[in-house]
Amino acid sequence: MNLMDTLKYYGRGVVLPVNEMKALIEQDLCNRDVKTIVDFGSGTLFWSQYFADDLGFRVLAVDNRYLSAMPYNDSPNIVLNTDILDVLANLKKEENNAIFICDVIHHLPPELWQTILPQLAVLFDVIIIKDIDATCKVGNFLNKMHDRIINGEKIENVYPETIMEHLADKGLNLTRKALPKLWYPHFFIIATKGQV
Repeated sequence: MNLMDTLKYYGRGVVLPVNEMKALIEQDLCNRDVKTIVDFGSGTLFWSQYFADDLGFRVLAVDNRYLSAMPYNDSPNIVLNTDILDVLANLKKEENNAIFICDVIHHLPPELWQTILPQLAVLFDVIIIKDIDATCKVGNFLNKMHDRIINGEKIENVYPETIMEHLADKGLNLTRKALPKLWYPHFFIIATKGQV
């Protein structure tokens, strides 16, 4: 892991409500018969390692930017992939699957997100999305500046209401939490099929 990835890995807890997220994940995910978790935008494998090593799930870690710089993966429960569309196309619908999408949507071209979004309710029993709420103008702007300066990326606006409307139309049960930390207006959505 290079210096920047190391800083991102350990600095995550400073800007991200990690403990609150883990509590929500464990409350909802661990009560279900989930077989595989797709960690879309797995980056430094921070969350993939948590799902595989701490919770014991099989993880498909997907990231097209960091694959060449992926940290050493010694977990037999983590499989690496660079193409989310390939992963979605090959996922078995009859299995109980979950997807975790953390701080990814604002990095995606809108057309890619519009391709992925309709597939979520079909392929996954549990959908967990954490991103930055664009309705909070100042926090969203500061996040955009952070990503522009640190990563050199143009960032898209993400509106949790739009995501929730789409998932509600598919008949999913929804929970949404605001988890602000520092100046970042994090939102956290868990969408599930059926009862626990």
